[in-house]
Amino acid sequence: MSSMQSKLVRPSSKSNKNPLGDGEKEGRIFSIEVKEFPSAYHDSGKRVALNIKVEFINAIGELVYLYYAPTITWSEKGKFVKLLHDLDAFPAEGEELYTNALIGMRVTATIENVERDNVVYSNIVRIQKRATSIPTKVSNDDSEMMNQLFDVDDIDFEGM
Repeated sequence: MSSMQSKLVRPSSKSNKNPLGDGEKEGRIFSIEVKEFPSAYHDSGKRVALNIKVEFINAIGELVYLYYAPTITWSEKGKFVKLLHDLDAFPAEGEELYTNALIGMRVTATIENVERDNVVYSNIVRIQKRATSIPTKVSNDDSEMMNQLFDVDDIDFEGM
């Protein structure tokens, strides 16, 4: 530090872990694995989850990876089933789910930042399949042309 320095900046006591802004962010599923986690809510002391790694690009162009790990349960109220519906990947009864088929899927993730022990964490709270098709609006001119084309009242069948 220079003795001639006239300005001091106090650093933030908070550190950031993978900071992304709150809200919806576009990304892609980078990897998926079935993983066992410790859990105080299960009799076995463990839970089995689908651990999804999602890749994002932050505001300065760096790659950021966040995880979303819903417990694997087929309850309609559970996060796992809601996730599969949001990804348009919910299998029919008896049908197999190939999780690797989801890798590379373009998604929109809802991010919430939380602070714990002076550290800010970005957490995924929902993942949805990103719409890839662009809806097109049918113009009135096209509709009118189709109506005229198929208007059988105007056709003279007697001369045929």
